[in-house]
Amino acid sequence: MTLYCEVCGRPIKGAGHRVLLEGAEVIVCDDCFVKLTKSGRAVPVPRKPQKVTSAPKVRRQRAEMLEVVDDYPDLIRRAREERGWTTAVLAQKLRVSEDLVRRIEGGKVKPTVDLAKRIEELLKIKLLQPVEYEEEEAEGTKGGPDVLTFGDVAVVRRDEG
Repeated sequence: MTLYCEVCGRPIKGAGHRVLLEGAEVIVCDDCFVKLTKSGRAVPVPRKPQKVTSAPKVRRQRAEMLEVVDDYPDLIRRAREERGWTTAVLAQKLRVSEDLVRRIEGGKVKPTVDLAKRIEELLKIKLLQPVEYEEEEAEGTKGGPDVLTFGDVAVVRRDEG
């Protein structure tokens, strides 16, 4: 597909130039671009950088499939004490606050999957396990006898024609 200069009408060789001319964004040829920018009548519009978003989505999907084990406070505390480290030393090595380490060991805060991976690597312990899903049995309605469905409430009228 050939582009044409929106100022002079000639075919544009290459990609052309986007400029802001009297409030409108137009595509112009090389000659018009030089003339318009030198005279100050047009301002070049910078090209928008393309975003690459596919890699983080894969990481999020993996992160959702793992969960931290229930006895994480005891595992972390035992592994830290075996190495003779204080909570301050562990916090420094993990690059988090000492308060966060204390709250994790106290069971008040559950570490994120990313932090749990870093703790696993540092202390050589296993904190993450795959998420287990419980499947519901299909008995009549999904919600059981107390849940109303649209079919329970709807009255169907039929034309007698």
